[in-house]
Amino acid sequence: MKRRFDLAVLGADSLVGAALLELLAERRFPAGEVSALGLDAEEGANVEFAGHALPVDSASAFDFGQVQLAFLADDDPRLAAEAERAADAGCVVVDAGGTAWRDPEIPRVVAGINDAALAGFNERGIVAAPDRVLVPLLRVLAPVHGECPLRSVHVTAMIPVSDSGRPAFQDLARETTALLNARHIDRSHFKQQIAFNVHGQIGAVDGAGATERERRIGDDLRNLLGAPELSVSVHLVQVPLFYGYALTVDLLSDRPVDLEAVTRVLAASPGLDCRGPGDAGDCPSPVADAMASSSVQVARLRQSAGTHSAALWITADNIRCAAASNAVACAEVLISDYL
Repeated sequence: MKRRFDLAVLGADSLVGAALLELLAERRFPAGEVSALGLDAEEGANVEFAGHALPVDSASAFDFGQVQLAFLADDDPRLAAEAERAADAGCVVVDAGGTAWRDPEIPRVVAGINDAALAGFNERGIVAAPDRVLVPLLRVLAPVHGECPLRSVHVTAMIPVSDSGRPAFQDLARETTALLNARHIDRSHFKQQIAFNVHGQIGAVDGAGATERERRIGDDLRNLLGAPELSVSVHLVQVPLFYGYALTVDLLSDRPVDLEAVTRVLAASPGLDCRGPGDAGDCPSPVADAMASSSVQVARLRQSAGTHSAALWITADNIRCAAASNAVACAEVLISDYL
């Protein structure tokens, strides 16, 4: 009989938590008892799993000794503390919430890219992912880098409001409705109008003009590609979308870029939907193509500033693909190879 794992989802009432529970059911993950945990859930709150309602229990009161696996689905520091408590109790924690762990012993894993790093899970009992933006980006850049070694990468990533959780999501929904009806609302997350607007900066910048998240993405990209000398420029832009990343990427290689060879490598890579040239209506978008998909969409591969360069377009669901699907795939490797 196939072994089953009792598991808990920390932050089950978050956007990522809902996607995790949906994917666990869809992929028939070998789950035994499933516990949904939250921080400030209302009395009687529940979430759906495999067609059944699960009550949302208090994470702080939960005994993690009764589960073997836990998913962290929110970056709230209080939940991260509960995840550490779970790891201390012998539970293996897989982070899908995007916590910026400082501990170098916690491996950062993009499933299918650096699975071998999962072997380090028992150092702290926690497996993390890099920033969510890096999950679709690395799934594209890793095979490209293998085909033509990269010298520099320039990324402009358009970030949907769901990346910042429910308060940001609700700000966009409420403000859109309010502006269409000539009303004013007080936002709870954003400092300036988000509906029908674009923010060129997300978070405070350092002395060099980069945000902490932009800098962290660049550092992790070098580390995970094994390219410490890679020049990386990242610009995160807040856009008024509910779901889905959209990335424009410019690459420079040490040698001429063979677009046909790169196209073949991308087309053969699992989890990528690589599209050739076509009409504007065929170019994948976050809303029409990426939303609710676990695949990364790639299009508009072309030469840009010369034979050693290339440009392309990437879009992926930030919640399902970049967060939940990556975490479940990591857990599947863990239970297959290590647990």
